[in-house]
Amino acid sequence: MEIRLNRPQSLAHQRLQPGNSLALPWGRGIGKSWFERQNGWFEQVARWDGVRRPTTSGGHITGVRIVHMMPTFKQCRDVHEQATRSELEGRGPWSFLQPHVDHVRWLITFPGGSSIQWFGAREANGSRGIRCDTVTVDEADDVDPEVLDAVVDPWFSEPWSLRQRVIGGTPRRGRYGLLYREYKAGLDGDVARRLTQGDLDALGGDELQAKLAVRRSWSFHATWREAPETVDPIYVAQVRAKLIEAGKKAVYEREWECNFDSAEGLVYSMFEEALHVRRPAPGTRWSEILVGVDHGWEDPGVMLVIGVVGAGRDAICHILEEVYEPHRVESWWVEQAKRIRTKYNGISQRWFGDPSQPARNTAIGTAIGIRFSDQPADRQIETGVSALADRMAPRVDPDDPESKRRFARLYIDPGCTHTRWELVNYRRKRDPRNVDRFLDDIEDKNNHAADSCRYAIYGRFGSPLVYRSLSTSL
Repeated sequence: MEIRLNRPQSLAHQRLQPGNSLALPWGRGIGKSWFERQNGWFEQVARWDGVRRPTTSGGHITGVRIVHMMPTFKQCRDVHEQATRSELEGRGPWSFLQPHVDHVRWLITFPGGSSIQWFGAREANGSRGIRCDTVTVDEADDVDPEVLDAVVDPWFSEPWSLRQRVIGGTPRRGRYGLLYREYKAGLDGDVARRLTQGDLDALGGDELQAKLAVRRSWSFHATWREAPETVDPIYVAQVRAKLIEAGKKAVYEREWECNFDSAEGLVYSMFEEALHVRRPAPGTRWSEILVGVDHGWEDPGVMLVIGVVGAGRDAICHILEEVYEPHRVESWWVEQAKRIRTKYNGISQRWFGDPSQPARNTAIGTAIGIRFSDQPADRQIETGVSALADRMAPRVDPDDPESKRRFARLYIDPGCTHTRWELVNYRRKRDPRNVDRFLDDIEDKNNHAADSCRYAIYGRFGSPLVYRSLSTSL
């Protein structure tokens, strides 16, 4: 049987070997789902079905055990069911493998002991305890990294497992999703593979083991341009023009260029690591300190410290530090508040808390001798979000417009990792009838630091001017 591969598929196929982990951030047209089926599933079954591998107990295991994961089981069926039927059943090209297909559970078994089973990541906890040899993941950025770490990795714990991983998708979460993490591991693997034996001999312990492990990680980034056999450039140009005209350039960048910095669907889509993440200049004198507080227990509680330079709407704000912890009692938060209060003693401080929990705000304020500031009368989330987004919006330097040098009115210290993560994961809800469309409603998750910042910025500076001008003119 002949399988014709394009260049990205061929490169990935060469590294689809036991012990290797492959990251496939591929734009549309490359054939990611097709590759996972043909090479990640069926070819592996053809290679291993009926093959006996010894176990440490003196017995043996026969065949290969493959698990395919997507964000939901329904997505597995939507993407793969029709194609899998045509490829495995009837006169399909892989029907010689003699599969038995359970069309309800989508557990596919083979005479030589091999199996392919589909799982949705959201149901992954129910699949704890299984063991397998190969895992393929599609639409990886809609799968939480914790699922891979806590659920999937233990599936490979047997010494005789082949431990093959194929993780593909498009970058829905930019540089903070599972796909980028695995892509970066592949880049680190390239560096580690260039180390000489002398370099490795100079390492020891955990560092050496980490270098040896990452050498098994591979990345193969590809855009539609790298599959001229199957993608018409004239058609792509038309799609690009149409999306840009509709204000959806980020969709094109994400889906076709596989751009990790596209921001479609994000609430704070203007957030850019290169622009917004920076430390304040040494010796910066703060005109005031703002502290935003979001209360939580199962969800983390947050205290966000924001230094302000200047005054009024032209003030520049720097998120200086974050306290981000779940399962902390009120007395613990009081101690954190005392520390912050003392650390910035001598600078005017304003504290802003979740307006839905005034009793908690009062208790902390009384303990440290401050009064939480009142929130503006309009407490709509969107109004506060617009205030924070206005601070984050990139602007051209008014003192040097020709240089196109950009600045923002809100910056974030590199150490505020949870805040940075939330800003690239705080999203609007998907339209259940059209997964490529986002609704105006915002998901109530990944927003605890974002809410803390919103309380402080909106509480201190109010709504953006554009909202005020609209309200007065109507």
